[in-house]
Amino acid sequence: MVNGLQLLDLLRETENKMLHLHRAIDRVTSEPDFKETVSVLTVVVRDYQMQLDKMKQALGNLEISTSQNSSQSSQAQNTTH
Repeated sequence: MVNGLQLLDLLRETENKMLHLHRAIDRVTSEPDFKETVSVLTVVVRDYQMQLDKMKQALGNLEISTSQNSSQSSQAQNTTH
């Protein structure tokens, strides 16, 4: 299972890859010789976008328990006193 921080790292990495793909598409779009390349890159970008949407949804569904962290901190303080 992936935790929230790992999911956030995957999200950032995927967004970075998409940025590079968009730049590549922008550069070769006007070149007639690269028409097939643009089509393939567009499909790859769509796949990455679907992954991003799933990751964002998963992050949105994560429950962050601050009460558990607070109780652990309290227990740690109580054991030191």
